Amino acid sequence: MPPTFESEGRSTRGRRALGVMAAAVVVILAAGFVYLYPTLTSKPAPKAGPITAIDHFVSSAAQRQVFSGTVLIAQNGKILLDKGYGWADQGKRLPNQPSTRFRIASVTKQFTAMAILLLQEQGQLHVEDPICLYISGCPATWKTITIQQLLTHTSGIPDYVTTFPLQQPTSPAQLIAAFESKSLDFAPGARWSYSNSGYVILGSIIEQLSGESYSEFLQQEIFHVLHLNNTGYDQNFPPLPEHATGYKQPWVKADYVDMSVPYAAGALYSTVDDLFRWDQALFNRKFASGASVQQMFTPQVTACDGQGTICAASDCDAQRINCYSYGYGWFLGQFPVGGPYVRVNWHPGGIQGFVSVNLYYPDQELTLIVLSNLETFNWTLITQDVQTAFIQQLI
Repeated sequence: MPPTFESEGRSTRGRRALGVMAAAVVVILAAGFVYLYPTLTSKPAPKAGPITAIDHFVSSAAQRQVFSGTVLIAQNGKILLDKGYGWADQGKRLPNQPSTRFRIASVTKQFTAMAILLLQEQGQLHVEDPICLYISGCPATWKTITIQQLLTHTSGIPDYVTTFPLQQPTSPAQLIAAFESKSLDFAPGARWSYSNSGYVILGSIIEQLSGESYSEFLQQEIFHVLHLNNTGYDQNFPPLPEHATGYKQPWVKADYVDMSVPYAAGALYSTVDDLFRWDQALFNRKFASGASVQQMFTPQVTACDGQGTICAASDCDAQRINCYSYGYGWFLGQFPVGGPYVRVNWHPGGIQGFVSVNLYYPDQELTLIVLSNLETFNWTLITQDVQTAFIQQLI
């Protein structure tokens, strides 16, 4: 999230990483549907050649100090590369390891979305409910906004991170108070516009209905169940060597962010191994109900012009560029690989000192997870390299 923390829909780096996607290095188009689970006829894992090439590419990037972090690549559930590059802390010369924890920023949103779906499974809410059922003193302009619209960035509520002080300790109620009196950017449901504010409200709803803090609910209902022992709500001063230090640029530590500010929109930390375990649980139906996972990976809203104009998912077949869908906490689209396009489920994140992406190519059953503690890192560079080395031979 940014002006500094991370607003993928508004900041320059965020737009490149996801948002409207028009400025992305990788041109994105949306899929008319999403493939959730492994194919019936599994494809053999590629030979070691592509992995060696990718490892050399990333190692070279680390040596040139344009990347620092960890990378995991897997196919058919088999891990092919799981390695750290560069320094978790440059001053202390602590290397990044697969077990190193990183702030994952907006990749947090898929956990928040699943928490809402778990509450729906428990019968405590429905995603079509008006949010004012769960907000005391709800503004009149929010009366028609639904939980679904918060999940899909179609509520029209402006993004709080463009104006909220990032160093100031806060509470969910104070965060909501910072934007509840502001005019909507558009009528609810009329457009798509990335807004962290919706996920802050979702975190507050989770706390109200569960009677637990957002952190406690995720720990009990998701992290503990899936044995995600290196995932949690981040601390303001996380300890070394378990957790990487974030850098604005090589040798320059990132600006401070109080972790109460990103909250349910971007405050979690994790490792590549834990995120892979999370992905496998989702794609192989080992967590939550099939209906919940189906909702998460179904295109709930599609924008086809790079400006947030809503259209039908089928329209993307004819107009690929700048066309993408959003499920619950996941983008659903297609990346170009030479001539053909391949379907992808993904979500990136960015916060001071850290960049992340959790990405899955469903037709190739290929997972790519990248966590970086260098704020200037552009994740699409590794994505392009993986596509060139791997996917062209698979298709």
